[in-house]
Amino acid sequence: MSPRARTSALLLAGALLVLSGCTGGGAEEEGGTSGTAASATPEAEAAADPGTASVADQVMAEQKIATPHGSDAALGGEVTVSLRAVEVAGGTTTVRWALRWDDDASPADAGASWYDMSVEPSTTVTDRAGLKAYRPFCTEGAWQEDTDDSTKAAVAQIKCRESMLVSPLEKHAFKFPNHGTIEVSAVLPAPEGEPATVDVLPAEGLPLFTDVTVTYVDGAAK
Repeated sequence: MSPRARTSALLLAGALLVLSGCTGGGAEEEGGTSGTAASATPEAEAAADPGTASVADQVMAEQKIATPHGSDAALGGEVTVSLRAVEVAGGTTTVRWALRWDDDASPADAGASWYDMSVEPSTTVTDRAGLKAYRPFCTEGAWQEDTDDSTKAAVAQIKCRESMLVSPLEKHAFKFPNHGTIEVSAVLPAPEGEPATVDVLPAEGLPLFTDVTVTYVDGAAK
């Protein structure tokens, strides 16, 4: 699978219909297609725990980039992004991946948060053939609020980002350790039509993985 620039990923995801599992209504899109919305299930919440991953050593694809940085301009080294699996079962998609930060110029016990790296831990799964993109379930707010009030819609999206079924999520408190690998997972709605492959953006600010094989746990891998 070939990597693409993260800018292309964000443009593609923004151009497509985004379906979420957030509470709240889906805003109607042009052409009469509306985003669906549903409450996060207990099964989906349990699947978000990276500690239960059975594919911790599996690597479907891997990319290395210079460490992104936001608030800490001195943050250096590189990050390795490893895609573990994209599994669909029971109406949900679980994306498992890992991030390793290596910076020889920083102390061995240093840490870098999502915020430090200017990375937003919102996983996006895109079905290019079906022209649809999917984002994680969240327990509050909505990715697309059914309202004409722009302020209300913005608040709903902020709440959704803060309650995504992504682990680990804390943008400020959680730190990726220097020279350590952290397993990450996200739970999203299952893609419609059971596509054989999808594009996966593990987090906003990280590289895109294209043509990723989807494993359907309830049946054979597509």
